[in-house]
Amino acid sequence: MGPTHNVFVIESFMDELAAAAKQDPITFRRKLLTKNPRALAVLDLAAEKSNWNEKLPAGRGRGIALQFAFQTYMATVLEIEVGSDNEVQLIKADVAVDCGPVVNPDTLAAQVQGGLIFGLSMALYSEITLTNGRVDQSNFHDYRILRIDEAPKVEVHIVHNPEGEIGGIGETGTVAAAPALANAICAATGKRLRRIPFGTGQLVSS
Repeated sequence: MGPTHNVFVIESFMDELAAAAKQDPITFRRKLLTKNPRALAVLDLAAEKSNWNEKLPAGRGRGIALQFAFQTYMATVLEIEVGSDNEVQLIKADVAVDCGPVVNPDTLAAQVQGGLIFGLSMALYSEITLTNGRVDQSNFHDYRILRIDEAPKVEVHIVHNPEGEIGGIGETGTVAAAPALANAICAATGKRLRRIPFGTGQLVSS
């Protein structure tokens, strides 16, 4: 799925550009969105709902990912904590969505929540490896996925836009996961991860 990889690269680099400019990641993006009110609206809503400007204790970080995928605008703020053992704890996600007219808000929220959880599993654990041309993983005992007690609280905030173009919602949460997580890990630890999945190896070796 192209957006999953492309948005990860673009939004990771946007945070790197903001750091190089010595600017807050959301402030940096806002300056680039003066001609895109729909993108700016979801960015501002996600920042507001996540208390973006509230200071976090050491070891915690928030990451932002802004995207236009499947004709839908979405901004995701993910809050995480990285422990002394380099394990990542997913605390909370605030997702602002503008997909145009919304028929069933509950279904929209469920799709975003499920897609984000799936994407976070992919970003953290879901690696396929090969030995002598054969896939090593055979089932969930050696193909790690996110467990229910590891999932963050996910709040979905809808921008009601009845006049907008109808957008897709099925995979948008999945797209947001890796860039939001990478940016949150960098905010918490100062380490920039560029390879999916992250696991703990990159945190230890970075």
